[in-house]
Amino acid sequence: MAEAKERNLTPAIPSDMQSLMKRCDNLEKEVRSLKLNLAFMNRKDSEQTTQIEELQKQNEDLVKEKERLLGEIERIISESGKF
Repeated sequence: MAEAKERNLTPAIPSDMQSLMKRCDNLEKEVRSLKLNLAFMNRKDSEQTTQIEELQKQNEDLVKEKERLLGEIERIISESGKF
């Protein structure tokens, strides 16, 4: 009986209030999901940035090697023209 009285003392939440609370819950879930997606995208971005930096370094190394080989070819051609 005490429970019945307690239930009667608790004011009923109007339906518009209930829908607002449900909307808030849904928005909180959406925010959590977006935060997880953002964290994932940030991690992927970081990984891709690292890959880009590595590829740029490799490209620089290859350009230097190409210049060295071109110099070597020019040297060989000029030496063979002397004979």
